[in-house]
Amino acid sequence: MADRARTRGAGNRDTRVGYIAVLGRTNVGKSTFLNAMVGRKVLITSPKPQTTRNRIRCVLTSEDAQIVFVDTPGLHQQQDPLSRRLLQEARRSLRGIDVLVYIVEPWGDVTELDQRVFEEWKDLEIPRILLVNKVDAAKRNQLEETLLAYAATDLFDELIPISALTREGIDDVHQTLLRYLRSGPFLFPPEEDTDQSEAFLIGELIREKVFRLTHQEVPYSTAVRLKNFEERDDGLIEIKAEIIVERESQKGILIGKGGRMVKKLGSFARQDIERLLGAQVFLEIVIAVRPNWARNEEQIDQLTQRM
Repeated sequence: MADRARTRGAGNRDTRVGYIAVLGRTNVGKSTFLNAMVGRKVLITSPKPQTTRNRIRCVLTSEDAQIVFVDTPGLHQQQDPLSRRLLQEARRSLRGIDVLVYIVEPWGDVTELDQRVFEEWKDLEIPRILLVNKVDAAKRNQLEETLLAYAATDLFDELIPISALTREGIDDVHQTLLRYLRSGPFLFPPEEDTDQSEAFLIGELIREKVFRLTHQEVPYSTAVRLKNFEERDDGLIEIKAEIIVERESQKGILIGKGGRMVKKLGSFARQDIERLLGAQVFLEIVIAVRPNWARNEEQIDQLTQRM
């Protein structure tokens, strides 16, 4: 993780590396795909849109190759300052990459949003790979129609059908990406699988539980900040986290009747955090209201920055 001392791999001429940007519309399964590639949960997954806010690097290292995936916020229509910030992050992810991976769903036609996105990077002189995700949910000829439609754009070097949820096609993607890596030393220590700090990952795990437990009642404009992280002499880790919402009604939903919702949220989050840290955790969650923070550029900077 980013907390540990980071050293570059030795300049072994036999090693290969590459930065792979992963793009796609909201809810196409980018985070599920990257978790499947890395082999453990390093990114939150949720049926709610725009859950990824930062360019998060996930690292997959084998004996002689290292793939650095750059996850990006889902592409969507601009609605408010926060959504515009997410789109800016997605566009910045294309700087300095070696391969672009674009993920779509198997519903047939090339969407209007995809067509606009393609116009922005059609002149990029890098390999482009299309992944058609959720093939397990495709019906009748939808997969074939989707592959034909995107192949007709003449923008992709490879088209690969996958199911990130069931891991179908994941090994094919890995082997394909290895062919596009460049010679060079490892960029991250082999034991690292993300460039994010433990604090950032803990906040993301808590935010995921908000999405999963409240469904449509609390919007994506929810932030989590760690107020305290302390490891006691007996090995117990004490964490105090603040969940920030925009309205008092949302605070009431997260607390729940008699505090039941926040207790449930904390219990589920604590289990994932203990798996992440490999230690027993005492987790305290408080709910705070910052009215309209997702429309305030200064507060967006504060609440969506990497920890």
